Amino acid sequence: MAREHKNTLIRQKEILTAARKLIVRHGSEHVTVRRIAKEIGVSEGAIYRHFKSKSDVLSFLIDDIEDTLLKDIEKNYDAGAGTMEVMEQIARGHISAIEQRRGVSHQVIAEIVSFGDKRLNKKVFDVINKYVERIKGILTEGMEAGVIRGDIDPVAAATLFFGMTQGLVNTWALSNYSFKLEERYAPVWEVFRQAVIKH
Repeated sequence: MAREHKNTLIRQKEILTAARKLIVRHGSEHVTVRRIAKEIGVSEGAIYRHFKSKSDVLSFLIDDIEDTLLKDIEKNYDAGAGTMEVMEQIARGHISAIEQRRGVSHQVIAEIVSFGDKRLNKKVFDVINKYVERIKGILTEGMEAGVIRGDIDPVAAATLFFGMTQGLVNTWALSNYSFKLEERYAPVWEVFRQAVIKH
């Protein structure tokens, strides 16, 4: 029984990995259960044993993205560091992880939005809200410590933080990964830093 459960988890992971690759390669509109099955060398029936539909696969991908994005924050969060150092660690951590994963999480978010499923869109919206709330909390700590300007809206600043990464990754993917993400990110980060830091 335990072995069967493990095999189910392994198979689900393979299916999600295949769906991610296909989204990056072809876009969500070209990702079908048939293509996913072909990618991992199983029958369509084998996919349907784990997921009810393509929409169900995408929904699980969103859960995975939520876990990845929030883990990226916590992995790079250092409670002993100053607010801007923490924000920069998170930003650099994101960029490093994005380069390793070829921007998969951010591209999948963009593709799911273009897929046009209202339920999935709401789920992505909730994930982004959780992310923005976490960043807002860090910025608010900085405002209380007198490091971040007191006259900025922390939700707007957190949304901007998410948006600068999302926008840069979209540009990077559209350029067929033709530039070094970290080099392009550095001046963008500096603009953000100058906008929120208390001078």
